[in-house]
Amino acid sequence: MQSFTSKIFMATLRMIFHSPLSDSSKLSDNLAKLTKDKKSRYRPSKNFTHTKHTVNGVKYEKIINRNCKTDKVILMIHGGGFKIELNDFYRKLAEKYSNMFFGATVINADYGRFPEYQLPSQMHDVVKIYLHMLDAGINNSDIVIIGDSAGATLALTSSLWLRDNNYPLPGHIVCFSLWADATSSGESRISNAYADPFYGIAKHKKIEDNLHLLRRISKYVLNVDRTDPYISPLFGSFENFPKVTLVCGTAELDESDNDRVFEKMKAANVDAVLYKFEGMCHCFELFSFLPESKTAYQLVKERIIDKNEKS
Repeated sequence: MQSFTSKIFMATLRMIFHSPLSDSSKLSDNLAKLTKDKKSRYRPSKNFTHTKHTVNGVKYEKIINRNCKTDKVILMIHGGGFKIELNDFYRKLAEKYSNMFFGATVINADYGRFPEYQLPSQMHDVVKIYLHMLDAGINNSDIVIIGDSAGATLALTSSLWLRDNNYPLPGHIVCFSLWADATSSGESRISNAYADPFYGIAKHKKIEDNLHLLRRISKYVLNVDRTDPYISPLFGSFENFPKVTLVCGTAELDESDNDRVFEKMKAANVDAVLYKFEGMCHCFELFSFLPESKTAYQLVKERIIDKNEKS
């Protein structure tokens, strides 16, 4: 059951983003402009160190917790429609992930952004960082890839590429609000048209008059094969995949992306679970004050931590 706090919050978001003053088609563009070349004010919290690195032309950042009590290392892939820079919000989120998982080191991927870098170059950026982690001596089974939105897409596409090219796979993949279908064919793009606060439409509008918005094709996939699994992981196969945890809300236009990927994973005998939260929006877990966000993180934590770490 959806919490009262979340009901009020979701209603407020719909009031804002379904207003005539808002254009959902430009949401990621506007966020990209806000973060582009913005000077970082991030300062590591107590017990953390933060360093910047480059491997094969790809930037990444490392956040180390001095209280580390685990061999696990998190490869964190931020969201933002492939357009948004790694920013201070995600640096602080990396600290949160580290604290959740017994002080795990977090590698924050800073992949190239659209339009300067076209898909699937972002996937290859993530692969380069992952292979560098293996070269550094990190056991693949200790690596947890966590991504939200576009970052969740990259978590799956990079793992598909690794499997297809016979590299060791991570021990666990976590996808928050996965976007998996660049063809925009999912049924939830219609059934959640009025529920989705960010990408949906106001209730007074007719769905048939707004299909160009609800099923719009993103600019970054106009010149690629939208059914390529390295673009849309929904169209891939998940045989021999590692453990996967999917989290989404029932008010997302892409809810059915998560449903369909989960069903394909189960058919391939993947150890996969899908946690769905009633009435929640895209990437709701990023609003950490919401009760559902706290529950989602706890469920993910319980899926990831080892028995010896629990004790």
